[in-house]
Amino acid sequence: MSVVVDASLIVALLVADERQDAARAHLEGWLDAGEELHAPAVLPYEVANVLARLVFDGDLDVNSVPETWSDLAALGVQFHPFRVPEDGPALAGLTAQLRRRHATDSSYIHLAQQLGTQVWTLDGPLARNAADRGLPVKLVT
Repeated sequence: MSVVVDASLIVALLVADERQDAARAHLEGWLDAGEELHAPAVLPYEVANVLARLVFDGDLDVNSVPETWSDLAALGVQFHPFRVPEDGPALAGLTAQLRRRHATDSSYIHLAQQLGTQVWTLDGPLARNAADRGLPVKLVT
C-alpha cells in the first residue's frame, strides 16, 4: 500500500505548525501499517519555497534549514519525476477540471491516480474542490 503526501502535510511535519500533531499521527499510522510515502518531484521545491518564506518572515532561523532538509530525507518519501509526453495531457486536464491556474496540486492527484491511492493534504480548499469532483484527496484533520 502507499499514500501520496502533499507539501502542506510535509511542512507541518517539519516545522512548528498547529496541525503538526494531526500530521504526525497520520504519518505514524502509515509507517506502522507499512505504507510507502510518495510525492511528485515538485514537493522539495514547494518545501523550499515555504522554508524561504518562513526565514524571510523571521519565523524560522536560517541555521535550522539544513536540519529541516535532513528531516525530510529521513521520511523516505519516494519522489516521482514528471514524464512530459505521458503526464502532460492528464495534468493539464486535471488542472482545468480543478479550475486552478497552476498544475502543482494536480501533480499530486495525478500521481495518486497512477498509484491507485489517495493524496493526503492539509489544504482544505484543495481537498473540498477535489472531493466535489470525485478525485482521490483526503483532508488531514
